[in-house]
Amino acid sequence: MSDPETKSATVYPAQCPQCQELFSDPRILPCLHTLCMSCLNRLEPFNTNGKLTQGVNQSILCPVCDSEVALPPGGVTELVPDMLAQEEVLLALYRSGDHELACDLCGEGRAEKRCQDCKVNICEFCCQAHRRQTRTTRHLLLSLQNLPPGLSLSPVPCCNLHPLEELCLFCEPCSLPCCRDCALIKHRGHVVRPVSEVAGKHREQLHMALKEAEPQLRELEAAMQGVHSVKEAMHRRAEVLQGEVEAFTEKYIRAVREHRSRLLRDIDEAIRRRQQTLSLQEARIQQQISDLRTATGFTKGLLDRGPDLHFIRTRSLVSSRITELGVRDQRMVEMEEATNIQFSPQEEAGQCQGYLMYGAVKGREVDPEKSEVRGVQIAKVGKVSNFKLICNDTSGNSLRYGGQCPRVSILHQGTER
Repeated sequence: MSDPETKSATVYPAQCPQCQELFSDPRILPCLHTLCMSCLNRLEPFNTNGKLTQGVNQSILCPVCDSEVALPPGGVTELVPDMLAQEEVLLALYRSGDHELACDLCGEGRAEKRCQDCKVNICEFCCQAHRRQTRTTRHLLLSLQNLPPGLSLSPVPCCNLHPLEELCLFCEPCSLPCCRDCALIKHRGHVVRPVSEVAGKHREQLHMALKEAEPQLRELEAAMQGVHSVKEAMHRRAEVLQGEVEAFTEKYIRAVREHRSRLLRDIDEAIRRRQQTLSLQEARIQQQISDLRTATGFTKGLLDRGPDLHFIRTRSLVSSRITELGVRDQRMVEMEEATNIQFSPQEEAGQCQGYLMYGAVKGREVDPEKSEVRGVQIAKVGKVSNFKLICNDTSGNSLRYGGQCPRVSILHQGTER
């Protein structure tokens, strides 16, 4: 949609808001915007259904305010000419020096003055004649160069049928201006009044309408000011909220990064402890393999090549060693798959820098030395004791997940009973 305030603010009074050129045959639309006839002819009319039509009841969209305005039955040619716009064009051309006004009396000389009584522009020669004639000697002649604001340069409107007759009358039944000849012929029997009288009556009505519209205009301007104030307040509020969001997200990002570092440390610690356990298990198994290989190798050599006397002497020693290796504690740390260490993104992980974090590494081992027992005051042999076991990992962090059933032994300090 067009912005009427922006468009009208950049267009001079003598310029068409559509083509940005000086008005050429300007016409007034019902929305009170003025356009050139050529610009109006380029607009496509439509009916109330939005379809192009060549009949009556046509409408167009004003390119200035985007309002739908109805056209007269005869189309844009019947729109009222904008005499004020025509006057602005004449003034603009005359002041720019690109256009010379011809004398309205002789039509040959260059117009230099304007007679406010006759409403004509006259050259210097006709001006002298104007002063010499008794009928016009007292007429007010003004220089066109110093013409006061509000005074017109346009000639008096004349009848199209009678070019020498001024449109000085107004037919009320027809709502049309007319000359004296037309009043006697075309408007015979109609109520005809002088234009000045009708204009005075309508001027009073427009003054009343303007007086009634001014309070509404002030209210709308106040409402617009309120809208602007709210927009500015919203802009300021947006800046405050953006600052709060930036501060929050910066802190939250720092907390998430710290939580990420904790998770990575948990993974490293879980892997390190399991690798340490596996290394110990590997060393123990390797020693057992070495011992068994030594024993089995010695036994095979004894069986294959040993003399009977030597066999008899070492049989007991070999049997004892094999028996010793066979009854040695073969329990090993339970083998765990690497996938037993898992990351659970939906798991609550407590707070970090005041923010609730999600995501936990499952598979961290409980460190008995870092775990705590709370609630044990007095324990008696054979009696039920209630206490709380806080399982912590090697970092001293509480394990809030897992589901394993811990095995707890209560020993008397010093006696280990």
